[in-house]
Amino acid sequence: MENRLMRPVWERLPAEERRELLEQMGKRHGMLLLGEETFSRWGQTIHTACFRRAGGEFVFVPGDTVTLGWESFVQGMDEENLAQLREEMENLGWEGTVEEFLGEQTTPVRQVTIGPMLVERTLQTIGYEEVPLDDPRLTARPDWLEDLARAERENCQGLTISGQVRFLKGETGWQAELYHEISFPQLKEQLAGQGFSLPTTDQWEYLCGGGCRTFFPWGDSLDLDFRLLYFGELEDSRPYDMKEPNFFGLSMAYDPYRLELTVDPDGSLVHKGGDGGCNLCGGAGPVVGFLPCAPYFRYEEWRDGEELDDDYDFYRRVLEIRED
Repeated sequence: MENRLMRPVWERLPAEERRELLEQMGKRHGMLLLGEETFSRWGQTIHTACFRRAGGEFVFVPGDTVTLGWESFVQGMDEENLAQLREEMENLGWEGTVEEFLGEQTTPVRQVTIGPMLVERTLQTIGYEEVPLDDPRLTARPDWLEDLARAERENCQGLTISGQVRFLKGETGWQAELYHEISFPQLKEQLAGQGFSLPTTDQWEYLCGGGCRTFFPWGDSLDLDFRLLYFGELEDSRPYDMKEPNFFGLSMAYDPYRLELTVDPDGSLVHKGGDGGCNLCGGAGPVVGFLPCAPYFRYEEWRDGEELDDDYDFYRRVLEIRED
């Protein structure tokens, strides 16, 4: 019997049957069904639904058998992209081709079967616990509250006391979040206790690219007409194109400074979706700066595999599901 939660079958199901499966899914996993949605972007479309649980919004992503990894262009990069890449290659003393340069920084081509999932739509920060402003752990620190009062007088939108606490100004006033240091194994254990996991590297590449064979989900070139973080006019009110929900309804791989936590087959930490801003901090233009946001980009670690950084590391929760 065909698995109805796999993408090729799911897309052929009658709307009533999909609705029934989504309702069953919500009940089985203790999630509130917010409503059905259709997401369409970059040539891919999915009919799905959004759910809420444990303070987060989740979207159902059907499974599929796809080819992941990168080895060559499908369309080829445009001249503006190529010029920026070649300048970077020259700065690094790289004497090979552009495809060889990118091939050294991407995962190998392989075919994998990805199971269906409920996936958190946006990233979560590491190690922060939201608490009320009258929490005894806050009131015991009058220096923090004095700093908050000063931030409010100066009309600031946020205040972070590194490694201790941060205050964020929202529509309903200020909220406080206490920081607790946490390691990668501890985070995985914490999520497992809630019934969640971190995405595997294969799952993340599927969620980001949907099995695309191009370098980026939309093609081989970075679209320089996009509104990109850290580039363009500050007064531009357009949304950041790469931050908008993709074909699965997920906001991911839009900010090179944000490293998303994924799990390798051996259980170790692999960062995806960014490089901590290394390229941008080094003065790179948008093409080189946003290379790490490509689905198959492989980020080489520069710190202990179990150590997490609350400024650069982020995560999203995944719940793997099956059809009973």
